[in-house]
Amino acid sequence: MILKLRVILETEEDVFRDIEVQDTQNLLEIHQGIKDAFQLDGEEMASFYLSNDEWFQGSEIPMEDFSEEGNTETMGNIAVNQVIPSKGNKMIYVYDFFELWTFYVEVVEEDVISVNNNFPAVVFEYGQRPDNAPENDMLGEIDLYVDIEDDEDDFLDFDENGYNDQEYW
Repeated sequence: MILKLRVILETEEDVFRDIEVQDTQNLLEIHQGIKDAFQLDGEEMASFYLSNDEWFQGSEIPMEDFSEEGNTETMGNIAVNQVIPSKGNKMIYVYDFFELWTFYVEVVEEDVISVNNNFPAVVFEYGQRPDNAPENDMLGEIDLYVDIEDDEDDFLDFDENGYNDQEYW
């Protein structure tokens, strides 16, 4: 099945691309398609993150497995239909962990009848990618000098807000 993904760059101006993909393609191929669609140069590291309807960042799907055990799922062995199989499903894509190019990826159409033979295929472009990655507050304000004993309640609040109970697909 062919899916149409809307890939939106996190920036003040509207910048997005619609990309058709086969649902059996792996995320490494989608990574390359997004890089090409937004003309991102280089071979920087990137990750996809599972997401829910409110765009909460969930589990990471990295390009490569850097775990000591060597058993982390990576982009190359996860197909699109395993993580975003139908209309409305969402992921976050981050390219270049120094610059933090951040994109919101959503399935906007499924069972697309396509004229393309080579996927991923950009079928619509809107807006111009800026030369530099936009300011990104995806990580929020980080206090590097947190006293864990004093702020123990803050860590417990995370569960009370339901972030750990979210379904990510």
